[in-house]
Amino acid sequence: MIPLRYNLRSLMVRRATSLMTASVVALVVMLLFILSGFVAGLRATVMANALTDNWIVLSRGTANEGGSFISREQYEIIKSRPQIAATPDGQALVSPEVITGFNPVPDARPPSGIFTFLRGVYPIAYQVHRDMRLESGRWPNRGTAEMVVGRKLAARFHNLAVGSDFKFGRRTYEIVGIFSDHDSARESEVLTDLDILTQDIHVANGFEVLHVVLKPGTQADFARSLTTDSRVKVDTMSEQEFYAKQTEFVDQLRALGLVVALILAIGSVFGAMNTMYSAVARRTSEIGVLRVLGFSRFNVLASFVIESIVLALAGGVLGEILGVLVAYSTGLASQLMNVGEFIFRFRLTAGAFVSGMIAAIAIGALGGLLPAWRASRIGLVESLRSV
Repeated sequence: MIPLRYNLRSLMVRRATSLMTASVVALVVMLLFILSGFVAGLRATVMANALTDNWIVLSRGTANEGGSFISREQYEIIKSRPQIAATPDGQALVSPEVITGFNPVPDARPPSGIFTFLRGVYPIAYQVHRDMRLESGRWPNRGTAEMVVGRKLAARFHNLAVGSDFKFGRRTYEIVGIFSDHDSARESEVLTDLDILTQDIHVANGFEVLHVVLKPGTQADFARSLTTDSRVKVDTMSEQEFYAKQTEFVDQLRALGLVVALILAIGSVFGAMNTMYSAVARRTSEIGVLRVLGFSRFNVLASFVIESIVLALAGGVLGEILGVLVAYSTGLASQLMNVGEFIFRFRLTAGAFVSGMIAAIAIGALGGLLPAWRASRIGLVESLRSV
């Protein structure tokens, strides 16, 4: 094989064109890098809701919590299942919940830009969703118009501080606490007493969703028992499966970003191709010398492809450095952002770095392949004539 230092020296001789090509590649990689950070942060926030051994029960045929309805009779039947775990005092770990929309700043002009959920729960919910922790204040008392606010939502809206009052429906609620939940999407929500909330939103004799904790190894039996019981017409699945389905919109957002990145990547491929064609045209005599020295056509082809990949890798490294600088210098890595009702943080993962470098390698290989093929097909006599 032709030594790599030969390719490095060639790139240094063509500093200007090499830098321009690397810069275009860097732009593509930086875009992919930042897009990966958005997607990873949003996906991690949604999936952090899911807990091992936690399952969700919805009315049959519904795909989200808000569109479901489970009657109190069905709730009592499901609650008695032997597969459901219990607290030390024998209380079944089943959390019936109702959900309604919540605007953190209802009187704001223009609107606040986020519309999240107010979730009505019983105290058992704080044990079913067992990663929930009070950051300040206390949990709402049963039967009182009190709220606890997720810490991400409270950080975005200072009117939701502990001790504040909030008018919702026909009541004025007191905010009595701020809670965390392992950085999950639940930190974008507000919780209150279920019975008080149902009076305001007029949900009669039932709930919208049940979250349950199952005993280890009983998941299949639990699902089978609900399927075969004609008294309950519900669907059940693990929280991991449910929230994984809820992240499908994240893939749609990523697809839109990838379309933009693909357009830029095509431009980068043509830029790399142009650079390498210029290199081939200028180095016809060098190719002849290499062939005289015994290097085969394949050696020449591989050398030019490697040179293009090295150039693209340099652009990839530059793009990831720029991505990190942009993320931290603009506060992107620390500030809270929202998509719909989800408040999340930008998250840099190993996958973001790896995907950026894979994209750079692909651009380099595609951009260098045709010029390398052209170089390998130059005849020995033709190349020596230009010496």
